[in-house]
Amino acid sequence: MSIQLNQQLIMAYEDYKYLLNRGYNRKPALDLVTARYNLSKKERLLLYRCTHSNKEIEEVKRKIVINPSEIAIDGYNIAITLLSAIYEDEIFLCDDGFYRDLGLGKRKNDPEILEALILVNEYLSHKDIKSIILLDSQISKSGELASKLRKLGINVEVVNKTDKILLLRKEVIVSNDFLILNKAERVYDLLGEIIGNIWNIKVFKIPPT
Repeated sequence: MSIQLNQQLIMAYEDYKYLLNRGYNRKPALDLVTARYNLSKKERLLLYRCTHSNKEIEEVKRKIVINPSEIAIDGYNIAITLLSAIYEDEIFLCDDGFYRDLGLGKRKNDPEILEALILVNEYLSHKDIKSIILLDSQISKSGELASKLRKLGINVEVVNKTDKILLLRKEVIVSNDFLILNKAERVYDLLGEIIGNIWNIKVFKIPPT
């Protein structure tokens, strides 16, 4: 079932953002808004992933690097959102300026993850940006995927708990996971650049403009 950005959902977004700006914790604030507006699970997830306080947004935007020389990539999250864009699934441009999907990782074992990461590598090669792709070992067939990428000359590493390892690396971080973006020192909006070049893609903006 697709999401409709109707007036009720917009009001729920505004209330949730107001509470976050006032310093309320995410879960109780979201619980309150969900109950008040009788949100579906998908609508609730949309607000959770795409709504941030003004302070959080300012902090993340301050970290953005425009032309990094070296990056470390949150492989699965980036590939999954990119595939969602290519296949015209619902894509959301969230209030922090980053693209996200609501697929809940349903494509994690999709063989086309390989193709998405090859596309990412080709784009970065064109921009002369060095990269390493991190794949989470807890996701099945990560080792097999890494092996295929290495045979193509792509720098990749399989790690336990990608989020923690990313934050320990010296490169600029590429992810659309806000928990990672919030803790990172420097970030690069790779998806924003790539998705911006995909023609005729339907993107929902949060909040709508």
